[in-house]
Amino acid sequence: MGDLLCDATVIIPAHNAGAQIDAQLAALAAQRYDGVWEVLVVDNGSTDDTAAVALRWAGRLPGLRVIREDRLGVNYARNAGARVARGEILAFCDADDVATPSWLGELVAACADADIAGGYLDQAALNSPRAQASRLANPTDRLPLIMDWLPYATGACMAVRATVFGKLDGFDETYADGGGDDVELCLRAQFAGHTVAFAPGAVMRYRLRAGLRQIARQQFGYGRADARLFRDFRGRGLTVNSTGEAARGWLGLLLRAYVLGDPDRAGLWVCEAAWRAGRLRGSLQQRVWCP
Repeated sequence: MGDLLCDATVIIPAHNAGAQIDAQLAALAAQRYDGVWEVLVVDNGSTDDTAAVALRWAGRLPGLRVIREDRLGVNYARNAGARVARGEILAFCDADDVATPSWLGELVAACADADIAGGYLDQAALNSPRAQASRLANPTDRLPLIMDWLPYATGACMAVRATVFGKLDGFDETYADGGGDDVELCLRAQFAGHTVAFAPGAVMRYRLRAGLRQIARQQFGYGRADARLFRDFRGRGLTVNSTGEAARGWLGLLLRAYVLGDPDRAGLWVCEAAWRAGRLRGSLQQRVWCP
């Protein structure tokens, strides 16, 4: 990481985000944070005008820099940003979401007593009712738990002390198949003695996948990541559902397959089916049984 010269660095990995990043940068320009901070956009191998769009915000965002990371992958981009960040706190968000005005200040405040802080993902503001119905809502009073076990902050809305991020060697870049990277970092941090806290006022307006194919692809990746996480942390106490519980879950899906004919209800069914299928695929890849 670079010399620590400011309170916080907001790191935004961006791949072909030229059509969406304006809204996020506008939201960051409206932050009610009084500390000294900077914004770092990591252009992750984009072939569109992502970098040009971001640079148009020079002078309107504090310390704006745009750097290039050609190796594709959100964790390569995040780690590349962290290496040159000047902030004592590293705040991560995505290019296609929209931060609320108190987002950064609340995350930084939470890091006064914790090593990692995660905020709340608001799934209502940017998404249609149909898209919202395709995903279960996040808890409003705590961080989510991985497999009902330990808490984690999501990479779209999290902050980490720069010194702690360095000790952990950042995000594990081998988690490159669509999920689990933020969970892995938070689990590894907790087992190294670091603390993870919830910052309820750090609200990020989160953009959900809209089409069934996009939903399936994302959830399949999450399922595969579950198997990888189970492989890496089962020795620490992470457990998964029994085969019987998984079988009952599949049976329930089959019995509810009629909802595929209802566009307003099909998304949640596809979400669960793709996640379960991803777990089976991940089990084969990781040589574990994560049904």
